[in-house]
Amino acid sequence: MRTTHLVVKVASRCNLNCTYCYMYNMGDDSYKSQPKFMSKHIVKSMLVRIKKHCIENNLTEFLIIFHGGEPLLAGIIFFKDFINLVDQIIPKTIEMSYTMQSNGVLIDKKICEELSDLGIGIGISLDGTSSSNNKNRIYHNGKGSYNEIIKGSNFIKEVYGKEYSDFLCVIDTDEKPKDVYEHFKKLEAHSVHFLFQDFNYILSNQNSVPKIGSWLVEMFNLWYEDQDLKKPEIRPLNDLIGLILGLDKNSENFGKGINDTLVIETNGSIETVDTLRICGNGFTKTKFNVIKDELSAIYQGSELARKYYNGHDNLCRVCNNCSLESICGGGYLGHRFSPINQFDNPSIYCKEIVEIICHIQNQLLKELPSETIKELKVEALNYYKIINEFIVVR
Repeated sequence: MRTTHLVVKVASRCNLNCTYCYMYNMGDDSYKSQPKFMSKHIVKSMLVRIKKHCIENNLTEFLIIFHGGEPLLAGIIFFKDFINLVDQIIPKTIEMSYTMQSNGVLIDKKICEELSDLGIGIGISLDGTSSSNNKNRIYHNGKGSYNEIIKGSNFIKEVYGKEYSDFLCVIDTDEKPKDVYEHFKKLEAHSVHFLFQDFNYILSNQNSVPKIGSWLVEMFNLWYEDQDLKKPEIRPLNDLIGLILGLDKNSENFGKGINDTLVIETNGSIETVDTLRICGNGFTKTKFNVIKDELSAIYQGSELARKYYNGHDNLCRVCNNCSLESICGGGYLGHRFSPINQFDNPSIYCKEIVEIICHIQNQLLKELPSETIKELKVEALNYYKIINEFIVVR
């Protein structure tokens, strides 16, 4: 087991207080014990571990994803020092690349120019329309953050170019897909990655989660039928189309690939993805730290890390018997968790996932040549038949 990229938590606090945040508002308060910012000592130790990990696993490329909290709270000097340390520690035979996920409110033109000079890309989190964003992505005083995020995204377009206008958007089913789609087109988004809200079986069931399936069906129709050559790429729709067509579009949410993301916390702790915090307070905590341990140590000593790495294998009986298993892959691991069965459940979004897969596959069948359909061995799907045969509502 190895990793090809790290989510580096350079700041453990955030200047926003998003209502649905898995870090701060889903019952895990372990962030309170973390240093507010990552120290230079931790960065040096981490880079030494990355160097050894790449050499031992014959990796010639490695990705750093700066994250938080809000990573820009660490200040631009942190990132300049980080890249300087990379130049000192990581050999030129290993190509390092960098991106950052930011809430956008601290971004101005100067910051964009400095990050661009360092070779650090920026993705922005924006929940669609102003009404949704100002309802969910709020400051600690309850004020909405939409205007500041838009200013930040405009600076990114100005400095990086429109082709780097990339957004993450948590789906708000109270918003009409048409309004959300048109809004991102107005922003000249290059790509939009729609995320499911993080629910599992601790407090919810398959009937109580947001109706994301029908929402994505409507979004797919808008996007698929849009003849504009400049329309944004949309995940997970692109991924699902690829998986249905037999392409390698695996992710932590769908498909049958491995999940090799690791997280380094501000204190140097090596953990699996932090979205699994929704499974319980301190759920992702480990004894491993870059100060004393190699990155691969977590795979040897953490059952949770191994479960996540192989998160699309060893599925529950319902998933193993389902005809969509190779496309769905059981969904995201954290959405399967229950206090009784742990991860041995279908995704809490199972019915929603089945709905969007059925719709996309049936739409593709209308347009694919018969020879391609025969080669791919795909056939029309009946949502209600699949639900009645395989899905157990919990």
